[in-house]
Amino acid sequence: MKSNELETLCADWPGVSSSVKWDDDLVLSVAGKMFAVYCLRGPHRERISFKVDRERFLELTDQPGITPAAYMARAFWVTIAEPDRFARMKISEFLRHSYELVRAGLSKKQQAALGVVVPASAPTVPAAVAQTPAKKKPVKKAATKNVAVKKAPVKKAAKSKAPAKRAKIKKV
Repeated sequence: MKSNELETLCADWPGVSSSVKWDDDLVLSVAGKMFAVYCLRGPHRERISFKVDRERFLELTDQPGITPAAYMARAFWVTIAEPDRFARMKISEFLRHSYELVRAGLSKKQQAALGVVVPASAPTVPAAVAQTPAKKKPVKKAATKNVAVKKAPVKKAAKSKAPAKRAKIKKV
């Protein structure tokens, strides 16, 4: 898959823009958020990187030809080093899913601007993020009666009875 094919494939999707960044990469974005990167030249020429589901990240990176994306693996991005090994339909499915993941992470206002209908009951964050546990609220303790507590006496360090020695200063 070449860069012009990639741009043609994604051109009809709402809010998609493309730009060349870092001098070597064609970056496809939705509302300013990257969802795919295509290397135009250099040693990594024609590699395609994109976002995947957290649950599928390990499964995909175990396949030959798919590796964790450099600098972006922590955000669940993968790289297809040899796109010709995969059917164009499969790559387009990966890219469409990446687009949908990034679009789902946008605010309701941004999604509405793209013409995406967001149901009122739909979560505004991706499912993987929504599954993180919420912070626990502090539990209020029941009121207790004031009870006088006897404290053990604190022993003071014993003072030495020997007088402190003073240094004699000789006058010259």
